Order: sequence, then C-alpha cells, then structure tokens
Amino acid sequence: MKNWKKRLIAQSDLMTLSEKLKDQDKKIVFTAGSWDLIHAGQCRYLEHAKSFGDILVVGVSSNSAIGRVKGPNKPILDEKIRAEMLTFLRAVDFVTILPEPSCQPSLGLLKPDVYVTVKEDWTGAYKESREYKTVTKYGGSVEVVDRQSTSVSTTQILQRAVGGHLNDILKDFMQYRKDPIKEK
Repeated sequence: MKNWKKRLIAQSDLMTLSEKLKDQDKKIVFTAGSWDLIHAGQCRYLEHAKSFGDILVVGVSSNSAIGRVKGPNKPILDEKIRAEMLTFLRAVDFVTILPEPSCQPSLGLLKPDVYVTVKEDWTGAYKESREYKTVTKYGGSVEVVDRQSTSVSTTQILQRAVGGHLNDILKDFMQYRKDPIKEK
C-alpha cells in the first residue's frame, strides 16, 4: 500500500532522478501547481502534459508557498495529502513538493525536456519568466496549454460548497420571517 511513497521525490533527489531517467533515454516532462482539490480539468491537464514525453514529474506547491501567494486560508489540504493524491493518477510518474512559490529552482535541478504550464493571464509574457529562461538555457522547451476545463475550478468548487451551506443557513433563518420588513 505504501508504493506511492516511492514516487514522492525530495527536492534534493531531483538531479539524481533526472540523470537516471536520461540514462534510460526517457523524455522528462514537468508541471507544477497547488493541486488542492483534484477535479476533472486537472486530471485532463495532467494527461495532456504527459503526452509531451515519457515521464511526468509534478510539482506540488508547499503549504507555506501557497499561503504566501493565496493567503492564510489556502491550501485546504496539506501538502503531503495533495502529493499522495497525485501519485494515484495514471499520468503522474513522480511528485515533488516545491518549497518556494516559483518552480524555477526545481526546474534547474530536474532539467526536464519539457516544462508545461497553463495559459493564464500571467503567462502572456512567459518568455520573460525565470522558469522560461531556466528551461531554455539548458535546451528544454516550454509548452503553454489551455485550461482543460473552463467549467470547473477549485475556487468554483469551494464557492459552491460554501454557497450551498450559506444558502441552507439563510433558508432556516428566512422561515422565521413571514413578512418582509416594512417601514413604520
């Protein structure tokens, strides 16, 4: 049952993993994210990312990295839980926890053949990013791909869950009000 732990790679072992895989003539693909509440769009994205090579390594932003970027209420799930969940997806070969908000240090250690990222507003000038410069400097390529689902996101899932709960609370409250408030 603990086989998933063999697929969890420490940052300090990324260079060794890269050398081992390249000795086997494997094309390495890397992508990263928070992976807080896995949904179909993310699974499609990982399948798509894997199609660029033989081995997919996925970076999981650490709790502290996410907190620095998204605020104190994120992530919902602990980094170890998010990392373990990813190891059960067929497209994912290895997972590493990223200590920094940027995956640039991990790219420098792993040196993937392909770095895959989602087309977002911030990737409009992706060629100016540290990630792009790191990957292209050693001869790798960067693939910017569309979101694989525009109808679902972690934020939308949370909003629906919280909104539904809030709706239930307000519904209970509203049953005690038979008449709308009237001016006197």
